[in-house]
Amino acid sequence: MLNQTETTAPSDSTVSSNSSAVQSTVTFDLDKTIDHIAHWLPTQGPIKDFIHHNTLHAVQHLPFHEGVALAGKMFGARSYLPMADYQKLYQQGRIKDHAIDWALERTAFSAQQQESLKQSLFEQDSSGHYPPVSLANHGIRTTWIKHIELELNMLVHPILFRLLGNFLDQGISRWTLPKDGECFWDCVMRLAQNSLLPLYPFQEPIVRDLLTKDMGHVIRICLEKIVGDSALYEQYLLEMLLAHPGWAGMVRIVEENPRSLLDPRSISLKEMIAVELVCELAFLNKNKGTSFPSVAATPLPHNTTLLKNGLPKPDVPIRLKVWHEAMEWSLHTELLVALKPKTVTKNAQAKPYVQAFFCLDDRECSLRRYLEEIDPGIETFGAAGFFGIDFLYQGLDDAYPVAQCPVIITPKHLVRESELQTKPEEEPKKDTVAHLHFRSHSVFRGWLYTQTLGLGYAARMAWDVFRPGSKLPKLKMLSEVDSHTHLHLLRESDTPTKDGYLLGFSYSEMADKVGGLLTNIGLTKRFAPLVVIVAHGSSSVNNPHFAAYDCGACSGKPGAPNARAFAWMANNEEVRKILYSRGIEIPGGTRFVAALHNTSRDEITYFDNHLLEAYPAEGLSTFQQVMETALQRNARERCRWFELAPNSNTLEKAHGHVTARATSIFEPRPEYNHSNNLYCIVGRRKLTRDLYMDRRAFLHSYDPDKDPAGNILVRIMSAIIPVCGGINLEYLFSRIDNSVYGAGTKLPHNVIGLLGVANGVEGDLRTGLPQQMIEVHEPARLLIAVEQTCDILDKTLANLGELNEWLVNDWVFLVACHPTTEEQFLYNRGNWEPVKLPDILEIPTATEPEGIFMDQTKTIPVHQLMRSQA
Repeated sequence: MLNQTETTAPSDSTVSSNSSAVQSTVTFDLDKTIDHIAHWLPTQGPIKDFIHHNTLHAVQHLPFHEGVALAGKMFGARSYLPMADYQKLYQQGRIKDHAIDWALERTAFSAQQQESLKQSLFEQDSSGHYPPVSLANHGIRTTWIKHIELELNMLVHPILFRLLGNFLDQGISRWTLPKDGECFWDCVMRLAQNSLLPLYPFQEPIVRDLLTKDMGHVIRICLEKIVGDSALYEQYLLEMLLAHPGWAGMVRIVEENPRSLLDPRSISLKEMIAVELVCELAFLNKNKGTSFPSVAATPLPHNTTLLKNGLPKPDVPIRLKVWHEAMEWSLHTELLVALKPKTVTKNAQAKPYVQAFFCLDDRECSLRRYLEEIDPGIETFGAAGFFGIDFLYQGLDDAYPVAQCPVIITPKHLVRESELQTKPEEEPKKDTVAHLHFRSHSVFRGWLYTQTLGLGYAARMAWDVFRPGSKLPKLKMLSEVDSHTHLHLLRESDTPTKDGYLLGFSYSEMADKVGGLLTNIGLTKRFAPLVVIVAHGSSSVNNPHFAAYDCGACSGKPGAPNARAFAWMANNEEVRKILYSRGIEIPGGTRFVAALHNTSRDEITYFDNHLLEAYPAEGLSTFQQVMETALQRNARERCRWFELAPNSNTLEKAHGHVTARATSIFEPRPEYNHSNNLYCIVGRRKLTRDLYMDRRAFLHSYDPDKDPAGNILVRIMSAIIPVCGGINLEYLFSRIDNSVYGAGTKLPHNVIGLLGVANGVEGDLRTGLPQQMIEVHEPARLLIAVEQTCDILDKTLANLGELNEWLVNDWVFLVACHPTTEEQFLYNRGNWEPVKLPDILEIPTATEPEGIFMDQTKTIPVHQLMRSQA
């Protein structure tokens, strides 16, 4: 009988570093314990900076399937789609026989066992994908709570969440709970001891006595009374936090990075644990008296995981593993066949009149395709959307600066925005996000506003529901920047700010940034007269997840400041002189122009018009006309996913529909964002220029001939692995189990303190992605295809450091595409294996994109576009 699971024990190093090894019954190190358990908490920060990341970062050191299985046993989550879903994909032809054979060969089974396993793939199995018995749902704490018949979570969580929400509030509340510099523990203790009204349940006698003691001592007293055995303390604390991972993870993020909040707060996971344990002890004494049974005295089922004995062994369901890998390889080979050298009709001019830089974002893939198709004189490039310029940016109406770079980069420069002309001093704007924290309202004034203005706002909301307007609400500082302002980019003094930042850049630093990007994408000569730097952002109404729709390379914010900065620097004569000395010659007649693509509305804004008037850009008006047509066609392509989209195929109606979606207060899907992202291609544009990839590809420009040592690839891979890989895995896991790894449906979400969203007013903060962002997503791992030889890629991988575990452990796939031959090699556990594609695989062809996607509501295989000679 063939085993249906693969059981793998974690290595000794894993157990000792990421779990509680066998605990001594005498000593208990609280601080080390907190560091251990914090490793299992989500790392999603405040919603203003939605950073995509590997949801299962805690098990990233393990091979993918083992890590997913271990996470399932820790969090109680599903690891794969149901068996019937894979079988349906096979029946639809989306999973191929050759991919099943490939996945079977990756097992450790003999040929006879593989054949037996292949036959079993088509059996019915309605429960194999169910979540396993887990620490979060079946651990010692859950067993104990059931034994004492007291719903502690229902009693404690509403109180804890209200305290945390009010303490960390970033502007929704009109009052600030903590005093200046007051930490969370001191704040709660002050309220409990000094409030005129009792702070329930801290008025209990046993709690009143504890409040006078040291916080660490309070935690130990509570654990001794509740748990009873120091060997179980760490597991109890972990299970307690996993009952509300959203708030626990948020507190840890704020503790380690106070600047993640615009209005900083002093809080630690240790303080949160202390408050929660005190609440638990209060309710236990109130409901069960002082002689309640401890956790250690509670009989446990035989299959209960005890962390003092090490982590649970991950059991990988072999049939689901094979199905999942077969699905992924079927999809991946659709691209690999298309990347093979082929005879295509060239439609690109020898010397383009416009070069356009885009973010590598998969949503820009189709827009680049349309621009090049409409006008072969346009050449496009892709790079991380911060365009190589990392800084803190403080906009005109912003109270605090924010990072405009990937989260793995710590910026050292601060750039501020100002009006072009000095205006007389005016009263501060009263209805901007920047001022939400600092106005106090009396109780009477608040009541008066509610009674007099509330009905009017309710009527306006009802009107907006049924007749959404075309104008966006006043959220300029959240979704766009003013196109008629000035960025202070040139540093006038080397004296840092009080926070240690340099105000602006020197000319040499500007040349480093501009030259770095141009070198990375392989554009160091042959510049067009016009170069447009196109950033992207997204505007929508009634969408607390709006930051997840903006640029991931800009820490979840629009990339407009970066585009403006790059254009200004590249136009500067002093910068160009330095670049010329480094071998990058930008002709004097070449102008750089900054723009922003609004991906939800498919609109574009061009910045710094005052500079364009002073220094006209050749070909800009022609490019703008082409861009408008491309945006309309892009909107029509996006409409195929929207059920309410117009049946008419006219460009005007399609564009009107996507604009209305972005401004409709009842629309939970302003766009599908990164749904179905699957590929990341690093190479020359000729690899993908004639391909229709269904908006599924991240595209980073790269010239393999200019990187003999792989140093440029180190910089590129260091950005795309955590950014693109993080996006891919967050979508994958949010789709696999949206209730555990995702945020559930948007509909009941309330914004809590501008920190995150929760169901209702007393739920845990939801992490991951909401259902409306992932419901059409095919959960497959990212394939990174790099146009380079294996030897040079080996040099690159040797310098990636910790990022190598993404590749070695198959959290993303890597394929090397030889620049001059048809050879392709898959990176497999540190070795390169030739990619063998069946001869029967052929890439479908079409003459235009519309003939491919019209009336299609499923993902579409990669097609080759056979364009006519330009």
